[in-house]
Amino acid sequence: MNLFNVRLVFAWVFFLFPFCLNAQNEEVSTLFGGDNDCLIGGYASLDTKFSQVDNGMGFLLGVKGGIIFNSTFSLGIGGYGLLPTAITHFECPVLGHENEKRNYWTGGYGALVFEYIHASNRLLHFNANMLTGFGGASYSIRHQNYNEEDRKDSEHPSKFIFVLEPGVTAELNVSRFFRFCLGVSYRYVPNFKFSYEGTMLSPSTVLNGFSANLTFKFGSF
Repeated sequence: MNLFNVRLVFAWVFFLFPFCLNAQNEEVSTLFGGDNDCLIGGYASLDTKFSQVDNGMGFLLGVKGGIIFNSTFSLGIGGYGLLPTAITHFECPVLGHENEKRNYWTGGYGALVFEYIHASNRLLHFNANMLTGFGGASYSIRHQNYNEEDRKDSEHPSKFIFVLEPGVTAELNVSRFFRFCLGVSYRYVPNFKFSYEGTMLSPSTVLNGFSANLTFKFGSF
């Protein structure tokens, strides 16, 4: 082998080495085997959030979907709704709207979701995410003896809200197409002022709070 051929071999080795190393790093560990090395993927997920609302706890249900780039970054959209359950019940401060009525915080928001995925190939890894979006918040009023007149007397308009929600997530690779996530986040709703006929119904921080999040994610990762 002449000197030119030797140099050519070494050139190819040094050229291919980073790609070989990258391919090894992209072998994905999962509970049930399989690997994936796609540079662009996508996902859809079902999200649940157990969250601080007012002085109690609320339950939000949502869906999310997005595009994953190089198994490291994702950009998506999502929508979340606060379900009117007993744990979001509160007393209305407006005179005549208490006692016989049961009031529940309701609302929802849609958002862009940005996510950094650290070491996606590992069986258990961690993500950092930021959700930013807009929505509305109000509350429904339940009367013991409900009729149209009561409904008109008790109408409370929805309030426009802006939401920022950073969070961190632990993600488990169950299979090539399914991941299970547990995380925490903090929802920040700035300048929230909710009033009825001049009466403030809640403090401006009523919708701020921590959430414990459970996510079922399906896609090509």
